Amino acid sequence: MASLPPTPAEVLRSAAAVAAEDEERAGVAMFLGLHPPPSPAGPADPVHPAHPVDAELGHRLGVVWDVLAAHDPDVTVQDALAVLADLEFRAGPPRPSAPRPPDRLAAWRPAGWRTPPRAQRDAEVARVRDALVGGRLLRVVNFHDTPLSRREEFRAQLHGYAARFDPVTAADVLGFFATGRWSTPRPGIVPAFFDGFASAVHCAAPLLAETGLVGWFYPPTEFLDVAPAEQRAFARAHDYGVLEHPEGRLAMTWDDLADLARAHEVCGHTATHAAAPDVRTDDDVTRQVREPVRRLTEVCGRVPAAWAWLGGSPFDPASPGDRAVVAEGIALLTSNAVLERLPVP
Repeated sequence: MASLPPTPAEVLRSAAAVAAEDEERAGVAMFLGLHPPPSPAGPADPVHPAHPVDAELGHRLGVVWDVLAAHDPDVTVQDALAVLADLEFRAGPPRPSAPRPPDRLAAWRPAGWRTPPRAQRDAEVARVRDALVGGRLLRVVNFHDTPLSRREEFRAQLHGYAARFDPVTAADVLGFFATGRWSTPRPGIVPAFFDGFASAVHCAAPLLAETGLVGWFYPPTEFLDVAPAEQRAFARAHDYGVLEHPEGRLAMTWDDLADLARAHEVCGHTATHAAAPDVRTDDDVTRQVREPVRRLTEVCGRVPAAWAWLGGSPFDPASPGDRAVVAEGIALLTSNAVLERLPVP
């Protein structure tokens, strides 16, 4: 029997916790829809076909969206997906309850970002709800800085996820898009680590080794080249969410990234932490897309597994940056609400 949908009070309690967690960059659980629908090949049934639980997730997304949108007119489907994930599968130690939901529940956005009209956001919710109902979904946990001082907190989260879900590689995702089938017996999960912090190497990577999970790492490439004494200023100038400022390097090294690539997925995240609307000219494209892809491919031995922009914008065929990502042969784009299979160049 399906469980009851969350009450408005439960939704707002989770929304308050997610808002605080996002501000701390401490491991925000997310559902991502998969787009476009896969093209099943062969007679075999999917390992994870559409299931009543998935259909229930789609309904619950609608409930969460209605509550959040009534409380904060600036929320998007990203905020609803994070709250839904918090209610449904977040792992880790209990968090203290916020005394009341803050007025603002919408996630951080880059400077200049404007909230789309409500009708556009409702349409995006409907699109993602359809993906969840059809079982086209992926569980993701987004991390940024992961300092050693919080290692036990991160350990509890990752071990909790590994106990219930299987690791996911880019090949697994592409296989699902091609066949409609997953290669693992349990639903998969992606721990994603953004912004190229050295803490991802020193704290997160050993925990991934403990659990057997596959991390997806999204480093802005110029950050790795900045002199250690200047990395904190670079982070402040480019909207990095830094939890701690240890002595020495704030960014991982290229050797670190090459080591990570042996067991994990390395993805593109521009050169400086740029948003897609800021990549307009050919010089912009070269700096923020072509050169990062070249360097990542050279160091890791393969084209980046996926791409993500600052702010998590979806694929736009009119965007010079997105067209360049496709031209470079990158197969997947991660946005705030969906993981998309990009067109073949």
